[in-house]
Order: sequence, then C-alpha cells, then structure tokens
Amino acid sequence: MEIVFIRHGQTDVNKDNRLQGSLVDAELNETDGRNYAKKAAANFDENEFDVVYSSPMKRAVETAKIFTKGRKEIKLDKRLLEFDFGDWDGMKMEEIGDKYPDVVDPWGKVNRDYVKYAKNGETYEEFDKRCSEFLDEMYRKYSDKNVLVVAHGRLIRMMAAHYLTNGDMDKIDTMDNCGLTKFEVRDGIARLFYYNRLLA
Repeated sequence: MEIVFIRHGQTDVNKDNRLQGSLVDAELNETDGRNYAKKAAANFDENEFDVVYSSPMKRAVETAKIFTKGRKEIKLDKRLLEFDFGDWDGMKMEEIGDKYPDVVDPWGKVNRDYVKYAKNGETYEEFDKRCSEFLDEMYRKYSDKNVLVVAHGRLIRMMAAHYLTNGDMDKIDTMDNCGLTKFEVRDGIARLFYYNRLLA
C-alpha cells in the first residue's frame, strides 16, 4: 500500500497561532488557504490514487476537493478528526506558554503532559489508538492500492509516529499547510518516502 497524507490549507486560526483541534471547525482562509491549495493542487495528480479519505472537518474537506479537482469520491472518516484538546481548543499558544510552560516543547508545540491541566483533552494513547485502527483498516482493504488521506497537522504527526516511533508524536514535527507525506507499506512494514513535501 502507498499512502499519502496532505495537511489541510491554512485557516485564520492557524494564522493566529491558536490550538485548532477537533472542536474548532474553521474554514480555509482566502490567500494562504484556498489560493495556495489551488497552486499546490495544480502540481498534484489525483489520478494516481485508488481511494481518497478525508477528515469530516471543513478545512480538510475543502482541501480534499481542491486537490482531487472534483474527480474523486471523498470518503469521510471520523477517525481522521484532529486531536481533541478539550477545553484548550482555540486557545492562543502564547497564553498557554505563559501559563503552562512545562507542557510546551522547544518547538512551541503542546506536549503529551498537557492533560494535567486540560482534563477533558484526548491523550496520546487514545489518539494513537484511533490512528492505528484507521491505518490497519487501510492496509487490510487496500494492501495493493494507493490511498490519499487529507487531514490535520497533529493527526498526520501521529500517523507518522505510529509507523516510526511507536506512537511518540513528540519526535515528529508538524507539517506545513498543504504539505505532503508519503509512506509505503509492504508485508506490514512501513517506510517513509518523504515528509512535508511542498508543491507550490
């Protein structure tokens, strides 16, 4: 199986450096969101893929439609929802860094210990479980096919972490908006071909 992940285009929530999890259903913004996605999609061949999956969130669905140019059925899967930060969803990273510096890593991202304070947030273990269930199902169904998945920055980090670091997402950086990552899986063994490839 060949599986390619695309991170959605930019939203104003991204631009404002806020946590944008599964409770924040923002749309793409115009310039660095829709317009940039269209530029990148012009260099993308949707015909290489046998099946297309997307997170049901607006920013992912719109990005999927742009990249597939209306020529592919898009299957929505709730397992591809972005990480659930609970009460922290929508908070500015500057505010989190000021109040809770112990859960912000050197790259300015929230680490696994954030649930000490955001009690109703998703744990890394819960997140890895739903990502691994999705990946296992893709391999069972499409072991000899090419799969496209349009989703979210933190979710794609966990997908990569599942394959590469036993679910330790803190070892994987967040991709840029509209960045691409490609894995190939043979006999249950995954190899990374590229991470955060930009097409425009």
